[in-house]
Amino acid sequence: MKAKRWYQLHLVLGIFGSSFLFVLGITGSLLVYGKEIQSILTPIQIPLQVNRLPFDGLYRGVVQQLPEGSIAGWLVSDLLDQSDQIWFHDTNTPSKETVYLLNPYNGKIIGSLKEDRSDSFYGFLLVLHYSLFMGGIGYFITGCFAIVYLLLVFTGLKLYKRFWISLFRLRLRESLQILFSDLHKFVGINAVWFHLILAITGGWWSIRDTIIRNEPEEIIIHHLWNNRSSIDELIDESIRQIPNFHLGYISFPHHDQNEPIGFYGNRHDSSGWESRYGSYLQFDTRTRKILRIVDISKESNLNQFLDSFRPLHFGTFANHFSKVIWILCGLTPAILSVSGILIFYEKRKNKRKVLKQRTQS
Repeated sequence: MKAKRWYQLHLVLGIFGSSFLFVLGITGSLLVYGKEIQSILTPIQIPLQVNRLPFDGLYRGVVQQLPEGSIAGWLVSDLLDQSDQIWFHDTNTPSKETVYLLNPYNGKIIGSLKEDRSDSFYGFLLVLHYSLFMGGIGYFITGCFAIVYLLLVFTGLKLYKRFWISLFRLRLRESLQILFSDLHKFVGINAVWFHLILAITGGWWSIRDTIIRNEPEEIIIHHLWNNRSSIDELIDESIRQIPNFHLGYISFPHHDQNEPIGFYGNRHDSSGWESRYGSYLQFDTRTRKILRIVDISKESNLNQFLDSFRPLHFGTFANHFSKVIWILCGLTPAILSVSGILIFYEKRKNKRKVLKQRTQS
């Protein structure tokens, strides 16, 4: 394919995806420290403590405070001064899912989130980032734009095959078109590794969850978990099976009579490349027998590689060092979107100017 065709393809993809990549880039950059920003904007009413109440007591206390219904999921906060999140289905409105905020130190419900998470800064950013507030269709659309993002990277590399010649060139005294072009190349090439990571990880999640898994519409069945059953005993068993197991999320049965209860997390001594929910155990709700154990550290190289997508995508693998880099690099899709549109505008303006001069002459 000739260079002109590669340019036209890059241009069409850029115009088509620029606005979406701008939004995804800005929201993704903010999400790196989204929980910390949330704490500043909405002060947490939980005093910093060390010892949480046992899960059995917390569960029974939550059931007493909420209307008739079933708990579907329990997200355990990874920050000591933030609340747990309880996913709850009311029997009167089975299709509606409410997220309640739980103080794990006294067992009190301290609030709730809207269904679309728009009243939470972190939730708003997260839903906007992965689904554009369009549900499953939006999740699929963002996956499509991840593929567009990947194609933009490849076409950009094809256009600038000898990128090392002008890798650090920014001609500030030249025309706006040249300046924007240099900025576009500078940001695109120097952060190409980052673009590849984001496009591949984001695209994989969307394809996996909307095409490969393609789960049917949820049907909620209530009261599948017995309130008298001990959650703490199953957590203790999880720690015996996976040493140093650190719980991150509990999935309660709410779809089928045979659905297990699942405990998802990682090990306290895990590397930064393991996701927070990569290891898990599933128990039969009646017999308490272990149905499945997944210790990601003992899984195949492929599964460990796919599990590393989460810390890679969010930049959490090296704590604050990688987070700061991810914040800065997260702005590059927005910079590329704006600079690309400005290059196109300046080219069109200069072309019209030349045509006008030729006509007058």
